[in-house]
Amino acid sequence: KDTIFETNPDSIMKLTMLAAGKTRVSFVSEGLSFYGARIQKYFQWEVVETTDVKHIPDVKAMVKAENEKIMKMLVPGDYVILLDEKGKQHSSLAFSTDMRKVIDSGSARRIVFVIAGAYGAGEELKQRANETWALSKLTFPHQLVRLILAEQIYRALTIMRNEPYHHEG
Repeated sequence: KDTIFETNPDSIMKLTMLAAGKTRVSFVSEGLSFYGARIQKYFQWEVVETTDVKHIPDVKAMVKAENEKIMKMLVPGDYVILLDEKGKQHSSLAFSTDMRKVIDSGSARRIVFVIAGAYGAGEELKQRANETWALSKLTFPHQLVRLILAEQIYRALTIMRNEPYHHEG
């Protein structure tokens, strides 16, 4: 029996997606609800969004403002996985394995997957991250990354449970 899933959905472990700005694409919102309901079967799940940063023409200033909002939502003890195109590449199996290592370590009550804004993460946020992961070598709109990440988290959990969602060819 797999003890990391025994006490859920009331587990003390929480999985959080923390994203810069609001989700503005309806099919992304629908997808987040769809995968969120599935993830909730295994762990507490939440999607947290910062308020939008508007009217800052300077990219560096915008990144700084977005990052400050994200940093305020992190608490000591969070295990932070920053999503960044320069991060560690994973197959779905490796994503599941690395996620399982974090869960099994018991080092955090909340695993926070952070999606910075369209121009990326600033240095303070990069320094706060425990790990930096990439979803692909491809570039995706940061709105779409939310949906891709939710699906991969769900896929990782089903892989951990040997459930018939993921197919290895």
